[in-house]
Amino acid sequence: MTLLKKRYSATLPKYDRPVLETILHGICLENTTNELADQVLEDLLDGFHDLNEIRVSTISELEPVFASVGDAEWRSYRIRSVLQYVFDKEFCFDLEGMRKKTLEQAQKQLTRMKALTPFVLNHTLQVVLGSHLVPADEKILNASKWLGLLPADESIETASDSLKSTARKSDAPLLSHLLRCLATDEELQADFNLDKNPLPEEGVDLMDAPSRLEDLFANPLSKQKKKTVKKKKAAVKGKKAVTKVKKKVPAKKTKSVKKAVKKTAAKSSATKKTTKKKVPKKSSSTKK
Repeated sequence: MTLLKKRYSATLPKYDRPVLETILHGICLENTTNELADQVLEDLLDGFHDLNEIRVSTISELEPVFASVGDAEWRSYRIRSVLQYVFDKEFCFDLEGMRKKTLEQAQKQLTRMKALTPFVLNHTLQVVLGSHLVPADEKILNASKWLGLLPADESIETASDSLKSTARKSDAPLLSHLLRCLATDEELQADFNLDKNPLPEEGVDLMDAPSRLEDLFANPLSKQKKKTVKKKKAAVKGKKAVTKVKKKVPAKKTKSVKKAVKKTAAKSSATKKTTKKKVPKKSSSTKK
């Protein structure tokens, strides 16, 4: 956490929205940054008259709002499903009563919303009730495995419960924020892509995480790839330059060749003129 604080801001984002908007923000937040999620939710609320209009809109009408964060169809379906469920159950868009419930009661209420992912559910419980949880989406899951906070076979369903054991309750919100910053860092996306960059078979030691993080920040895969691409481009340019030099003919030779061509052209034109002599016409007396 000390290393992450140095690279990212330790200031926690403000989560002061109503309960229902917190759920909608969680859907926007999954696998992206807080800044993008805030902007997308604002665009969603400003782009439609009210929550009821969003509820009755089609998925294709909602999709353009989520273009900047990806998974537009996936997010549109979940946003609309949550609003439909809440309206059918409460006949309004108010879930503030959840704040007075226990963790178990709130968890049961949220699990009835089939469209919620484990991340959105745990994010809502953490923000609304202050529960001791570290919400994990797919990107946070991969970054946590890379660090050694989670084993390589950890699932997304159990990741939040496993992560909360790595931090005290008071530190859980900050750890969640820092893990999100790390997992969504564009410069480090290639390093946390475990499909293309799998973890070692012997596993990852959590005690080595600080030193590996320092090495990662100093030399991520994205920088390594840029260096190799530049080297390849330079090598290709060098080969092209060499081939051009080989193909070039010296200036003296080109001049002599041009003179020889002109001489042959002059000779050929002279021979053509001699061959094309006019034949004299026969006189009229000879015809008679």
